[in-house]
Amino acid sequence: MQPTNLQKDKLELINKIIHTEDQNTLAFLKEVLNDDNSEYELTDEQKTIVEEATAKYYSGEEPSFSWEEVKNNVRKSFNEKKS
Repeated sequence: MQPTNLQKDKLELINKIIHTEDQNTLAFLKEVLNDDNSEYELTDEQKTIVEEATAKYYSGEEPSFSWEEVKNNVRKSFNEKKS
């Protein structure tokens, strides 16, 4: 038997899907749910960006942030754009 929270989450998602009128959202969800390939390939350009960012991180050239700092920075940025 599945945990109660999992069942609740499923039911909430089903309810949202049932009541959405946005075709793009439904198309996106359909694509995600029908995607049997759980691995995604990065392009060479994307791999280069990741490699460069990783090198900067390890060299200390770029700062790192905790997950809490990332969330706070995003919230701050979002609130500044809303104002």
